[in-house]
Amino acid sequence: MFDSLSGKKVVIIGANSGIDLAIAEKLLSLGAKVVLSHASQEKLAAAVALISGEIEAKTVNFLEEDSVNAFFAEIGNFDHLVVTSLGDRNMPRALLTEMTTETAQGGMDKFWATFLAVRGSLKTLAKDGSITLTSSVTIFKYSKMGGISVIAAANSAVAVFGRALALELAPVRVNVVAPGLIEDTSIWSSQSDSERSDLSKWAVSALPVEHLGQPEEVALAVLSLIINPYMTGVVLPVDGGVTL
Repeated sequence: MFDSLSGKKVVIIGANSGIDLAIAEKLLSLGAKVVLSHASQEKLAAAVALISGEIEAKTVNFLEEDSVNAFFAEIGNFDHLVVTSLGDRNMPRALLTEMTTETAQGGMDKFWATFLAVRGSLKTLAKDGSITLTSSVTIFKYSKMGGISVIAAANSAVAVFGRALALELAPVRVNVVAPGLIEDTSIWSSQSDSERSDLSKWAVSALPVEHLGQPEEVALAVLSLIINPYMTGVVLPVDGGVTL
């Protein structure tokens, strides 16, 4: 079934994490043609330099409708869309009593960027293709410490959006991956070595799988959603069992 990706064009929205790069690497290894995108030319170039294989890279601002439409018009026809890092990776956590309206509204950028990306893709996406969106385990598991209410709301909006589109856009398949805590240096850049060590120890003691998630493990889940023709409307947790 993996050979079904050979020669297919896959557009990845996001070049901001190990997850994006792991998905690109897996797709390239299976013979797919990959288009990687990001708003920052500098970050995009840095991401492409880490990938072993030929890849097409394009800058686009997914919070600007004209930029999105021009991006997809330039790409032309393609087979699969994967939306990964949009809007929420560096969103500051804040308790509701301390959260400004500006912070809350900015926290919903993930949904609006996802909306614009999906809508913009529809004219050139193959009718037998797929769309894979990215939510988060925060839609299933909330923190006792608080501070993630808007993040959870944005991720919930993406998940419900995806499930609704699975019916509206059929036969195009639409699925959602919901990662847990993933060992991804782009997200952890603000954390100290001791904080990362504490998280690793927590994972060993608290998770059934006894380790933090790896970008490659999320990439495998995304691949399964892309290639399985009997999967649509799925919200797939990849969380090491944290929601059990």
